Amino acid sequence: MSVNKKGKAVDVPTDDDTTIQPFTDETGAPATLPEVGNGGEESKMKVLLGLMKKLMGVKDVANLRISLPASLLEPIPNLEYWQYADRADIFAAIGDSDDELERMLAVLRFSFSKELKFIRARLGKPYNSALGEHFRCSWRLPPIIIDEATGEPVIRTHIHVPIPGEPAYGGQGGSGWTTPILGPEHGGKPSSEASSIMSSSSKASKKQGATLGLKQSNKSSDTISINRAIPGPGDEIESDPDAGVVDSEKVTVVFLCEQVSHHPPISAYYYTCPEKGIEGYGMDQISAKVSGMSVKVGPGASNQGIFLRIARDGPGKGEEYQITHPSASVNGILKGSYYGTISDQIQITCRGGDEGKTKLRALIDYKDESWIGKPRFLLDGVIYRYTVGNATEESWTKPKQVPADKVVGNIEGTWMKEIRYKLKGQKEWKTLLDLDLLALIPKDVRPIEEQDEQESRRLWDPVTQHLIGKNWGEATRQKQVIEQKQRDKAAARKAKGEDHQSRYFEPDWEDGRPRLSAEGLKAIESEVKRLDAKVKEADSDI
Repeated sequence: MSVNKKGKAVDVPTDDDTTIQPFTDETGAPATLPEVGNGGEESKMKVLLGLMKKLMGVKDVANLRISLPASLLEPIPNLEYWQYADRADIFAAIGDSDDELERMLAVLRFSFSKELKFIRARLGKPYNSALGEHFRCSWRLPPIIIDEATGEPVIRTHIHVPIPGEPAYGGQGGSGWTTPILGPEHGGKPSSEASSIMSSSSKASKKQGATLGLKQSNKSSDTISINRAIPGPGDEIESDPDAGVVDSEKVTVVFLCEQVSHHPPISAYYYTCPEKGIEGYGMDQISAKVSGMSVKVGPGASNQGIFLRIARDGPGKGEEYQITHPSASVNGILKGSYYGTISDQIQITCRGGDEGKTKLRALIDYKDESWIGKPRFLLDGVIYRYTVGNATEESWTKPKQVPADKVVGNIEGTWMKEIRYKLKGQKEWKTLLDLDLLALIPKDVRPIEEQDEQESRRLWDPVTQHLIGKNWGEATRQKQVIEQKQRDKAAARKAKGEDHQSRYFEPDWEDGRPRLSAEGLKAIESEVKRLDAKVKEADSDI
């Protein structure tokens, strides 16, 4: 039990707790699984199946002290892997509307897009985070806009183009993208090509995406850059991904996270779009349990969901939206082709803002998959108006619990493809978000030589380089060196009677809302200035 700066007890063990737990050796160090064979797919499967058998019945796999061989890992740090801005353009547009219902729809779009990597990329196990490890990145891009004629979203950057042989789900590590062709009414550059509008509000545009986009950008399916979520390290920024958008339409989104506890593993994160006055923050902690030949993952005790706040002046100022997390399962382990399914319900609750007596709330039900046949990835949900302070109305978790007279809109679809909505009194369904149109948007990350020694890519670079080179044994050895350094630091703190102090976040986060420290604010400002400098440099080169 630790105590925060306000004197409140925080019911979370510190990383310096050296109590020996299962799957540790006699010194309390994580039990290490050896490499088997040459580290190839067959060897990985032997290690993985053996591990699955040992973990059957374990209450929470995520909190075990166990060191996996590097061949089972993907070359990407945990903090980078779990960021929730796969489509930062959708995050940036959350507060654009003056209408509260439209803002709730914008939050729903973000909720369905925040983990696009689990649709576009294959699932993988990233490196476990070290205490004090941190990661930051940014994006410079055009936010989505809503088409005035159709009321549906217009995607203005990174349109998805399937790579050859890309499966319907459980992808092979990423997806191709092309530049949308936009007319002036959608922020596009006036030109002879402006009449060819690629809008996500048009079903025809989806069919044209691979052909029209590739033709205009003069690329072939063989030469399109395929930006992969895995592996992550490396130069991910392509030239000219937003050729159809005027520069004045682009905004900056910055992401910062830090591992604030190691046992249990918990990280704090914050992201912002300064031009739009939008903030996001939360605590990441997962619990995991082996069930049969699948792994079920859900939020841990410190994970109260993602919080989104509108900080700009105008309608909606001060509104905070809390998005809870569903449960998910990793399937296909026996076949060596992993894919995820989502189950359970989530709630999106609007609080704050004006002092109205009612606010909006959304309930989404992810349907359980049948044991027979292929997964369908279905969901449905409702948006309803609740009375602030009414415990009953705020406690509903399933769409069917909401009385019809409270419902203001319905949602249905598949979280892998298209999700649509229909507002009360309307006859036609509209597209809320067509995930078929969305490619992963690459991150802009500072070069490793400019990073702090505890920054994710620099910290794990020795392991990453050997994994990419398929030097499994040396990758495992480098991983163990890093892990031992962390144990040595913990022992040194214990000898001095010191607790670890997070660098970028205040220690007051028991409500699930981390607050940036002075160093955290400085890091965000530094990232914004870095991106501004890159934009000015690019302008001067033209």
